[in-house]
Amino acid sequence: MKHINSAPCLIRQLGMSLIELMVAMTAGLVLLIALAYFFLGSRQINRTHDDVSRMQESGRYALEILGKAIRQAGYRTDADSPFSGVALTGADGAKDTITVQYDPQEGGEADCTGANVAAGTLVTYAFAVNGSRELTCNNVVVADNIEDMQIAYGIDANKDGVIESYQAAGGVASFGQVAAVQVSLLVRGGTSNVAANGSQTFTYNGAPTTRTDGFLRQVYTATYTVRNQAK
Repeated sequence: MKHINSAPCLIRQLGMSLIELMVAMTAGLVLLIALAYFFLGSRQINRTHDDVSRMQESGRYALEILGKAIRQAGYRTDADSPFSGVALTGADGAKDTITVQYDPQEGGEADCTGANVAAGTLVTYAFAVNGSRELTCNNVVVADNIEDMQIAYGIDANKDGVIESYQAAGGVASFGQVAAVQVSLLVRGGTSNVAANGSQTFTYNGAPTTRTDGFLRQVYTATYTVRNQAK
């Protein structure tokens, strides 16, 4: 009879070689770098999206407030009587300013600070941009992220309904000839290192402008008719 050896076979087990270990570590490192790259890219996209959304909100809201006031400039409750205030005036500067006045509605009207202006007095809106990048009205903040404001005034000296030219405040001979106002706002995002390579070039106030601080910026421009002076 043939003898069968019932002893279990011994299997030699070997650990990973140095080359296999290095390959595994390299693959893991590549995967880790890829994950970090995609994570940082996703964060950058989210930050950019948030900044753009905030800039759009600030720019549109600021233009809405400015437009509402400018359209009302020079309004008087008694059309047969001359306007008692100064409908519109402005000043040039590093950041332009503009002030409008009009008669309140019958029974009074709230101004931009929320204070009630009684009938028989004047509603005054004085707009400026402060050093904290905020649009203010009568020194009360009404919109943030506003870095600069530039204003041009459409002149209709002949009162024929045709704008002859747009001038800065210093070139306006009489603000009573202003039939339209063009407002340009430079709105800045709140997060640095968002702009590609830290630099952004855009056109503002008719000229190419470059910023290298990493903040995103957008320009919002609107033109409003001064209805009570335009013909």
